[in-house]
Amino acid sequence: MAEKSIRTGAEHPPGQPLGRRFGMLLGAVGLGNLGDGIAVVALPWYAATLTDDPFQVALVGAATRLPWLLLALIAGVVGDRVDHRRLMVAAAGVKTVLLVGLTTAVALGAGSIPLLVGVALLVGACEVFFDNTAQAMVPTLVPRQRLERANGHLQGVERVLNKFLGAPIAGMLLAASTAWAFGAQAALILSALVCLLGLSGDHHPATDGRRRPGIRVMLGEGLSWLWHHPVLRLTTLVSGASNLAAAMMAAVLVLFAQEVLGVGPQGYGWLMTVTAVGAVLGALVVPSFSHRVHPATALVVVLVILGMTAVTVGLTRDVPMFVLCYLFTGFAATWWNVTLISLFQRLTPDLLRSRAFSAHRTLSWGMLSVGMALGGTLASALEGTLGREWALAVPYLVAGTIGLILAVVVTLRLTRGVIDRALDEVEPA
Repeated sequence: MAEKSIRTGAEHPPGQPLGRRFGMLLGAVGLGNLGDGIAVVALPWYAATLTDDPFQVALVGAATRLPWLLLALIAGVVGDRVDHRRLMVAAAGVKTVLLVGLTTAVALGAGSIPLLVGVALLVGACEVFFDNTAQAMVPTLVPRQRLERANGHLQGVERVLNKFLGAPIAGMLLAASTAWAFGAQAALILSALVCLLGLSGDHHPATDGRRRPGIRVMLGEGLSWLWHHPVLRLTTLVSGASNLAAAMMAAVLVLFAQEVLGVGPQGYGWLMTVTAVGAVLGALVVPSFSHRVHPATALVVVLVILGMTAVTVGLTRDVPMFVLCYLFTGFAATWWNVTLISLFQRLTPDLLRSRAFSAHRTLSWGMLSVGMALGGTLASALEGTLGREWALAVPYLVAGTIGLILAVVVTLRLTRGVIDRALDEVEPA
């Protein structure tokens, strides 16, 4: 019998393969993330060619995340009622159509900030259904003792393709034509759809044999269960505050890179790749030690890293320090995701998993849109007082301070004992 690891309920990662069905899901998620990685660079860069107003550029970014605040709960209910594969196929299909339309508009020179905001909102809505459902599927495709390894693979593929390859590819495509960048994303999302069609089997959510309640009741069940859980409520609130801080930086990142660091489109793509390098290192390394590090310790260390790197970037404002800090940021983000997602999957009942994930993301990922708007507003408001360079640096300083405060909160409130008791209720030692 494998030795139990440190209070996570996991066994040491076995060497058995994770299976063909998980491989098909991994392929679909990977292709989708490669397309999204191109958009992460192309969308704000294109917006910055249409306007130099930090608020308007941030508004485009906020639009991609606002659906997590508005639709995630609905996505969770739908995910607990319908076939997961079909839901992901539908989301990918609609997203492909939207991106083809955007590509056409950009190629014809008809792009505008209102158009980008509208498309970003609709594409973001598709991502809510796609991403939430994909995460809820993982525990149905792999054994529970391999969740860390499966989530590590997902995080690695997402980061490699989203930032490591997506960002520099986007830079090269943008140097040729913005329309090429958006067209490439459309083709990749279509490829993800095709990959999902090869995922065999029945992917309806588990039931307990009873008739499903109405949508309103299901919404309330998922949100109520999450809110009354002593561990997941706090981790959700901390995630929301941390995401708000990260989004404040992301809101001004393209302008910070252009005007403070002095890089062009290809240089910007390579700078975004730096985060992916750290994330890939995290995906390779974290699963090997995560079962030996208590989640309470891991979460505090990650928050300290994120806080310190943000403050450092805001104060130093040079390319070498940016590269170093974002390497650590990428590693820490992967460690956070692997730890938190695996803990979430263990603590959540099968019947509530999709709704609980969606409730978590509504409260945590929904803060991304708020943070984007706040970061852009802050930079715009302070430009006349502090000057352009300091105004673009302030969101980094505020975000870093938030991260360090959150580290203190987690240290005091999310102790080993609290997590251990929650794990013992579902996975007795």
